[in-house]
Amino acid sequence: MKWLMFPLLLSLAACSGTRALQASKSVPQATLEQNVQVGSSTREQVRAALGESTSIRFDSGNEVWMYTYPDGSPGGGEYIILFGQDGVVKKVRRSEVYLLKK
Repeated sequence: MKWLMFPLLLSLAACSGTRALQASKSVPQATLEQNVQVGSSTREQVRAALGESTSIRFDSGNEVWMYTYPDGSPGGGEYIILFGQDGVVKKVRRSEVYLLKK
């Protein structure tokens, strides 16, 4: 059941639109990857290295943070971090943002 939690949380955040979880800070992708280690990085370490981010806290104690990064494409990318109840990074997801032109 626990393995379903992360996809469910990300789906809820994605379905709710950008108003629910907007990245408050743009950080270079290399900085994100160097400072966020699954299983060892804590909220305090990530906050110290990357700064504040918009977050969503769930009743379960899990928390999701989001940062954006420029990657050469017009939309850049998103970096989503899931912290467990213990405050340690459990999972990360990186995705590119594509802008559609009319």
